[in-house]
Amino acid sequence: MNHTLVIASILIFASLCSVMIAVDTGKPVIRVFYKNKKPSQKALEKINEALDNYRDLYQIHYHDIEDEINRELILDLGLPSTHFPVAVVIEGKFTAQFGDRIASFVHFPTFMHGIGRHEGNWSIADLEAALKDNDLLLEENILPELEEGETEGECE
Repeated sequence: MNHTLVIASILIFASLCSVMIAVDTGKPVIRVFYKNKKPSQKALEKINEALDNYRDLYQIHYHDIEDEINRELILDLGLPSTHFPVAVVIEGKFTAQFGDRIASFVHFPTFMHGIGRHEGNWSIADLEAALKDNDLLLEENILPELEEGETEGECE
């Protein structure tokens, strides 16, 4: 009986250790925020293609924007307090500078321009550049300005 208890204890301890290691790898963290709506999923598909090249360098966590459990995290990171379709946050930062241009990885990337709402000021190439060189990321996050007449209201 004692032998079984010892083996069970070792297995439980080993399982807990592997979970702790899996959770904290020491790698920088990327948080990808998305919605389960067609346009957001289209953006997420392209974002994931870019992230595929960096999965060995970063921990990547996914957060459903519409899940109330993520509300506090969204606010803590300074993301829009109302609706937005997608965002990528690298080690707490979502704004990068490319020469004179500032891009924030919030709202739809430029390949989706023409969708009519929540058009961001960043491209997948911008995201890849910031993943390659984290020095491009600004200390202070800046939310992109929406087009005139557009509100932070409901989006797809």
